[in-house]
Amino acid sequence: MKNIFKTFFLFAVIGLSFLISCDSDFEEINTDPDEPTEISVDLQLGFIERSLINQLYNIYAAGECASTWPQHISKPIYNDADRYYPRLGAINSFWNTIYLEVIGESDEMYRLAQEKENNAVQGVALTLKAIALQTLTDAFGDIPASEANLAMEGNYTPKYDTQQEVYVQIFELLDQAIAKFNTGVGAINSEQDLIYAGDTSKWLKFATSVKFRALMRVSNTSLFSLQELMTLASSNNLIIHNADNAFIQFSGQTTPNINPHNDTKINGREAEWCMGEALVNFMLSENDPRLPVYANPNDSNEYRGKPAGYINPGVSGYGAGTVSQIGDAFMAADAPLYFITAAQVNLLLAEASEIHGIGVNPEVYFYEGVSASLEQNGLDPLSYTPAYNGYQSIAEQMWVGTFLQGYETWAEWRRSDIPANLELAVDPQPGVNAIPTRYTYTTDEVALNGSNVDEAVANQGADALTTKVWWDNN
Repeated sequence: MKNIFKTFFLFAVIGLSFLISCDSDFEEINTDPDEPTEISVDLQLGFIERSLINQLYNIYAAGECASTWPQHISKPIYNDADRYYPRLGAINSFWNTIYLEVIGESDEMYRLAQEKENNAVQGVALTLKAIALQTLTDAFGDIPASEANLAMEGNYTPKYDTQQEVYVQIFELLDQAIAKFNTGVGAINSEQDLIYAGDTSKWLKFATSVKFRALMRVSNTSLFSLQELMTLASSNNLIIHNADNAFIQFSGQTTPNINPHNDTKINGREAEWCMGEALVNFMLSENDPRLPVYANPNDSNEYRGKPAGYINPGVSGYGAGTVSQIGDAFMAADAPLYFITAAQVNLLLAEASEIHGIGVNPEVYFYEGVSASLEQNGLDPLSYTPAYNGYQSIAEQMWVGTFLQGYETWAEWRRSDIPANLELAVDPQPGVNAIPTRYTYTTDEVALNGSNVDEAVANQGADALTTKVWWDNN
């Protein structure tokens, strides 16, 4: 990978007079402020953060697949992905961008920070890499991790680590990040950091919360540690208030500082997406005040979602105008996009309390999670108090509360199978007899790293949309 951030050009000062007699102000006079001889170790940070968030919310991969398959949204136009024909080019770009622009650049930023003994920036790099690896393995299954991005060392065909091995590495990265932040050594440039403006204490909460979420994701596997979960829950370093949410706030002024969902409005294509019937009907039944935020009423001034996967939605009565489009608040050019929120963490704490017996009464965490979601959406945090019915209610509110956070919604739904009444697309791709549970490997990988892809397939099962990832063992 191009090492553009470590190349420096020093101008030689040539002249006999300077060799004979040096002025006492030599350094000051001959320092060009526009040509620094030392680079900020976190110069790549904003680029990495933006690359990651743009992939987590990409309208063609995350939007058409990870948000559509759990039936938050649907497609009344150009609806192949809604019928389980994902855009292979978008998934290819998702894979390549995460590896090159997030994992690769995070590794390089870590090395630069390590050279300068900046623990804070090292912790940031480790946290972002962990999120990237978890997103990839949750979406594909087995992936390159331990040998990823080693082309400069001559490795063009990295082996695939099993999903269990990848999660072990994720936990190691996050443990290292937490330890780095706890040293209090080093600083993060506030202008480079688009998430927390250099606040290391909030990065500590971010890393701790991501580890807590990852542990909960594997809570039905041998990697789960109740002791570790209890330690994290009692650390006082979890994101349980919206003030600590990890997100990027877009200015909405010019590209690339525009919410990627807004691209559809800029290009006049917002009618290609609409609300999913399952989510709209659930929220209507609950009289959930978030619905008018999530959705716009249709031409009849009603909230109406569309079932998944008609070949001809318009002919079937679900054309543009008959269904609710995604709400203006989520489509706005300056809308924030989230990595992890207090709503999600509190609901995970409710599950940990309900299932594993940690912490306080699970209902306390449950209502804290619902209130945090309401507040995050600009509503009175006490304006909705759904009935509590144990894990069923927790999983339902997780599904509702992660609206348009595609990969998180898809992962949490696969893990819980709640709501259980999500229906298969009306006209699915032939041979796909269930809602997709993973992405198939990219065309680039099959062509360029085929033998390792074959080994991964032999380990985890067919390279099919319906092969379950390792932790999806319900």
